[in-house]
Amino acid sequence: MAFDAWGHSMKRAKRRDERRNKRGDGFPRISLKSIFYVTKIYRKAVGPKSIFFVIYRIYNSIVPTITAVLAGTAVTSIVNAITTHNYIPFIVVAAVLFGIEILNLILGTINNFLSITTTQDVFIYVGEQIATKYIQIPLKTRESREFADKFERVRDFGNSISYVSVSIISVFTSIISLLSVVIATLTISPFVTLIVLIAAVPASILSLRLAAMQRRNWREFTRDRRIAWSIEQKITNSNNALEIEMNGLSGHLVRLMIKARRRSQEQDIYDARRFLWPRFGANGLETVASFGVLMYVAIEIINGVLEIGQFLTIRTLLNQLNTNISNFFNSISSVNENLVNSTDFMEFMEAPANSSGDIKITATPKIEFRNVSFSYPNATVKAIDNVSFILNPGDSLAIVGENGAGKTTLIKLLIGAYEPSDGIILVNDQPFSRINRESYLAQLGALFQDYTRYEFATLGQNVWFGDVNKKYDVSEINNALRDADLDELPSKYEKGLDQVLSKDFDNKSTTDLSGGQWQRLSIARAFFRSPNVLLLDEPTAAVDAKSEYEIFKNIINKQRGKSTIIISHRFSTVRKAERIIVLKEGRVIESGSHDELLAQNGTYAEMFKLQAEGYN
Repeated sequence: MAFDAWGHSMKRAKRRDERRNKRGDGFPRISLKSIFYVTKIYRKAVGPKSIFFVIYRIYNSIVPTITAVLAGTAVTSIVNAITTHNYIPFIVVAAVLFGIEILNLILGTINNFLSITTTQDVFIYVGEQIATKYIQIPLKTRESREFADKFERVRDFGNSISYVSVSIISVFTSIISLLSVVIATLTISPFVTLIVLIAAVPASILSLRLAAMQRRNWREFTRDRRIAWSIEQKITNSNNALEIEMNGLSGHLVRLMIKARRRSQEQDIYDARRFLWPRFGANGLETVASFGVLMYVAIEIINGVLEIGQFLTIRTLLNQLNTNISNFFNSISSVNENLVNSTDFMEFMEAPANSSGDIKITATPKIEFRNVSFSYPNATVKAIDNVSFILNPGDSLAIVGENGAGKTTLIKLLIGAYEPSDGIILVNDQPFSRINRESYLAQLGALFQDYTRYEFATLGQNVWFGDVNKKYDVSEINNALRDADLDELPSKYEKGLDQVLSKDFDNKSTTDLSGGQWQRLSIARAFFRSPNVLLLDEPTAAVDAKSEYEIFKNIINKQRGKSTIIISHRFSTVRKAERIIVLKEGRVIESGSHDELLAQNGTYAEMFKLQAEGYN
């Protein structure tokens, strides 16, 4: 099923991670598929500029070698001109060197200009692709811990694609650069080339192995980084400041954040310490070989085997050769390091979206649960167990029960966020799998206790977000605010409906809304949406009793002829429903109207009496 496909890919990823950890101190294993995939994304994001960047980097990889050879030739021509007075060879070489410098200046200026927006081009394009795909992934999948860890790596990779692309180009340009230096050095002395290449290998291998260990640590400590990031968000969010300060949590949370970050750092330090002396020895070998080669070249010049200018050429090429060998291995390591999350990214982007049928819903639907059961992954107890009910168009249904009884899970099943483990959900007597999900959701509106605050948006936009497919109508927005008992709110601001509602996004905002105002604003969104089926999940938990009464009176008036599902602990709200079902441990244990359930003198009656006593 589409809902399970991403879950299967996460299991495959877990096995792959285990294999990676086992070979964590080995050598890079670069995936050509990943390289082509990243290159394609980079090309789409950057456009024709990508061609220039490739050509420019290839040019830059060859020019240093050409310049080194010409510089040596220039020195030789100067020495020869002293005795022969023939300045033409030097003038020709100088002119070529000057031309190269002018070309470098032109291409460098163009590169700097085009690079200004390149990183942002990639960042914006990839961010759009990730966000678009994320909202298509089933909610069941998004709520899992495995998905959270994997999505963290997806975001890491998405944010670094611009640098990954540059690293990929660097691999190929470093190969070209290395080959050009090797060829130039071979023409002067094959012996020198062989010695330097052999001396550079140990240091490069050790660098690769250390980088591989660091990649292993990066994946292994994903959860710790996510914990640290979450704590940082809590600390820096002004909405949490009061509770954190009153509970004296600030210092403790900072310590937890640092501790989570230190775990990864301590492993990196341990690995680096293991390689400290081996790398010192390898780098020492490289230094001795370079010095020895220069002495050998000097002797060859003294003996007349090589020209004097070739000392400068060899010295420059020697530095380039060491640098290019190091760059080549570093580029491979960098690509492998940056591509380590590419498989997660590709699997994420290729994951199936929410399934949807071809039957469109254009009016208030009939919704039926027939022997529906649902279990969360790895759970031993069913969250919903053999639940059956019918919601006909125009019906109002209330669902009550203790915390954890399965009320919110039932709502998630109803909107198609989850698929039943057993039983079937029917919409207009058709299986949910055959229903066009977009058209079905267009009939629904919801008010959740965990309402969303759009702090970055204006007051009017916060209401209009209830249905952005509708025209932004000031009159309708004001009506929605009035029905949510917020009709006086626009007059409190100089900008009225155009006022941004948070000081974090508008320093002219004099105050943030209270929790109750934010909740009523979410209710105004639902009124603006005017859905055919309204789902109310503790929608007035932060609202005072007077406002609650007015709001529910307006809800009842607006939902006449439409369907309503109410989840609430407040029986003053629940009793208004035509039918009430009582859930306990995921099962329906009672069903009927308010009066009928009181007459049964069961769980509902007991809960009602206990709440009534609380008001006495």
